[in-house]
Amino acid sequence: MIKPIVLALVASLALAACASTASFSSDFDAEQDFSAYKTFSWAGDSPMTVFGEALIPPTAEPKIARAIQGELEAKGYRYVADRAEADFAVSFTVGTRSEERVTQVPTRFYGNAANWRWGRPYYPGLYPALYPQPATVSEVRVYNKGTLAIDIFDVERRSPVWHGAGVKTLSGSQLDRVTLPEPEVLRAGVASILEDFPPQ
Repeated sequence: MIKPIVLALVASLALAACASTASFSSDFDAEQDFSAYKTFSWAGDSPMTVFGEALIPPTAEPKIARAIQGELEAKGYRYVADRAEADFAVSFTVGTRSEERVTQVPTRFYGNAANWRWGRPYYPGLYPALYPQPATVSEVRVYNKGTLAIDIFDVERRSPVWHGAGVKTLSGSQLDRVTLPEPEVLRAGVASILEDFPPQ
């Protein structure tokens, strides 16, 4: 079951936020009993994984980790340093990816740009003999998206049981180097991703 959620937050890269341009989703193992979870730990000594070409500053990992830990503790879970004593373990992934969108546009709109004035038809397709042009032209736009994903693993089963992610379209300047938002904004983004944990 995947539940998409679109929420309004403030801007920031992969994590979460830029008002209505950020989207959030979650997925989980329906056979897992989440009600038994009381304690958590990190899934490794370095719980962050990075993908894509954006430069993620080394200070990102502890800041995101503190936001995730704070949100889980606010939900009533207790952090333990020893993973063997935890009920579930947490890791997170940040990075960017490119996505192309191809749109077919009538070529005649381009060919008749100079004729968009009073007394002339705005769509020369009405006169194909006068405007012998191909029907459409393809427009390719490249969108760059930043992502923060949080994964939760059952320690006893050593299996992934929950996944949540926030995705946001990035501007060109945000691709050069990721800048994390203020702690309260980062925490709000993490809270949006973890909103459906534990699943009901």
